Amino acid sequence: MDDDAKQVVEVAQETGVGCGVCCWPDPDILGLKKYNYKWLCMPSLPCFSKDGVPPPVFLAKDEKLPLLLAIIMGLQHALAMVAGIATSGGLLIAGDACFDFQKDSEMCNSKGYLVSAAWITSGFLTIIQVFRCRILKTKYYLGTGLISVMGTSFTFLPIARDMVVSSIMEAKVAGECNGLDCPEAGMKGYGRFLGTCMVAAFFEIFLALLPPRIIKKLFPPVVTGCAVLLIGGGLIGSGIKYVGGGVFCADNMEGKHAAFGFGPQLCNENGDVVLGFGAPQYIGLACTVIFFTTFLQFFGSPFMKSTSLFFGLLFGMIVSGLASYEAVAGDQTMCSAEPGKPCIGGFASATVGKAYSYWNSDRIEESESFTFLWDNEPNPLLFLGFAPEYFLPILIGFFISTAETVGDIGLSCDASEIPSEGDDFDSRVQGGLLADGLSSFLAAIMTSAPNTTFSQNNGVIALTRCASRAAGFACAGWLILFGVVGKFGAIMSSVPICVVGGLVFMCFSMVFVGGIKIIASKPITRRTSYILTLSLGMGMGVAMVPHLFEAGSTGSYFSKNMAHNYGFWPAKDASKTFYTVPHFLATPAVNGRATVTKAKCIVGNYSSESISENDCTGLSGVYTDAVTQQLVVENCISNNGHCCTEYDATQKMWRTSIVMILKTPYCIGTLLALFLNLALPYDKEDVQGEI
Repeated sequence: MDDDAKQVVEVAQETGVGCGVCCWPDPDILGLKKYNYKWLCMPSLPCFSKDGVPPPVFLAKDEKLPLLLAIIMGLQHALAMVAGIATSGGLLIAGDACFDFQKDSEMCNSKGYLVSAAWITSGFLTIIQVFRCRILKTKYYLGTGLISVMGTSFTFLPIARDMVVSSIMEAKVAGECNGLDCPEAGMKGYGRFLGTCMVAAFFEIFLALLPPRIIKKLFPPVVTGCAVLLIGGGLIGSGIKYVGGGVFCADNMEGKHAAFGFGPQLCNENGDVVLGFGAPQYIGLACTVIFFTTFLQFFGSPFMKSTSLFFGLLFGMIVSGLASYEAVAGDQTMCSAEPGKPCIGGFASATVGKAYSYWNSDRIEESESFTFLWDNEPNPLLFLGFAPEYFLPILIGFFISTAETVGDIGLSCDASEIPSEGDDFDSRVQGGLLADGLSSFLAAIMTSAPNTTFSQNNGVIALTRCASRAAGFACAGWLILFGVVGKFGAIMSSVPICVVGGLVFMCFSMVFVGGIKIIASKPITRRTSYILTLSLGMGMGVAMVPHLFEAGSTGSYFSKNMAHNYGFWPAKDASKTFYTVPHFLATPAVNGRATVTKAKCIVGNYSSESISENDCTGLSGVYTDAVTQQLVVENCISNNGHCCTEYDATQKMWRTSIVMILKTPYCIGTLLALFLNLALPYDKEDVQGEI
């Protein structure tokens, strides 16, 4: 049978359900004759022969695998992505609500649940993508029919974090908080994020139903590669901040001092060890993850190499669990570590000479042994809503996620040794995009962020030479198992953030390299070179200088004042009603500006502004009350951005949307690449070689 005939038969076989590879597994349970386990587990040691062990035979996408082999291959895929799903699926989003200045205890305590929910959701949605079936009485497919493993998308991470933090800050302005804690405020922001994603997901479904020629025109490698590259490039900076101890303390080293006159902001996401950003202890623990991952690339077996991120994280967890920090004079620690000492701003004075742990086991001990979707108090779906001001950025996020998926499917086809061009490929792209859009809608119902295909699993396929979808179904089973066992999520949510930093730094860098691969899959012509020059230049430019379009950038404290007063579109320009001082949120210095004349006590010829009314009466003096006036404050001086009691809803919506697009690297960069690709004419000699 020739190749064309094989492809016709293959497509015909996939018009129905696509679980044949798992419904009737190979009767050879162990598969010792079918697969070279020795090659899979053989370490790369110098003492072995130069030629190594012969690689195993290639296992095609519809190959039935022995049960043991399917379980092992599925575990390999799951371990390659389990940490990435955890960080983008809730660990970082809920983590932003754990700081005293922007705290929502309910959201912070949901960190373990959100991690577990992300794993369970990814498992179920992976089944949809790998399954692949034809929609009855139509020409459309659902799913790729490849090992296109689904996971929470990094694309929406900055938007989700911004919505959670903004919701907490709005609750502070409205006076809805209990001291520093704003319970359920961050959860409301997350609920609005989920609801907005549910609506925007239909945009990707619409794109999936477009004719293949239009999809090719919208998403050539220069656009998809640019999108993937900028997703990684824009997030690498956040990874480095986690390496140094945490994003919040990194962003607010100077801002806190400018607002309160003391600082810097200390890092509080590393157990009971509280140090400044960039402390060598934090960087050292992050480097243990990077070191062990690199070690496995030198000496590990193929199995260990393809899952090196997981084992690198595991090594970092072990080292951080064994390590401790001995406090010196002037050090601080978490209040829970020193319950007998005064707690100020979430910190207490550390006992000199006492050893403090980088882990806090409270969340692990309090977690349930087993959990499932919606098993959280409060349930995020109770706060489901729609955020019009974030709809446009999220809509663009789905466009970028679509571009990322198109590139990933091409890489999956190459790794699976099936054509990456032609009608069969077009149907896989269409099915993959449709499954992506539907999965993102379902993910929101499952209380998780939008899902997309994970590109690193293509490397696992190429390395193990196993493209059988049985491994994809087994991977889904492992992800669901990880999520159902509640202790796994609690452990992941308790890992010191500097250790997580070593992992996410490499995850984001892998995404960056994946974009380079997609761009390099086609010749770089003069035209594509110019498109990349502008789109990557602007995208990476705002990643390096994030305050170009919003003053103060990602910082809190005084940085929020900058965003209110200055920048491309200052927040005060969208304000409707400014507050007047005296005001309960204003600092004493700002409130003092409302005083016209101070209180005064006159005793004979003696006058004083420091004597109280009672003391003045006791001295038989004449007391005069202070005279104040209501003073409108339009410019933030030292009030952490809380300088408006009411915004113009329309202006705030457009300001939030436009500033979010302009300051997000992969939004502005990908939109530039899309526009230039559609508008720029092809050179005559490039028409045949460029897509």
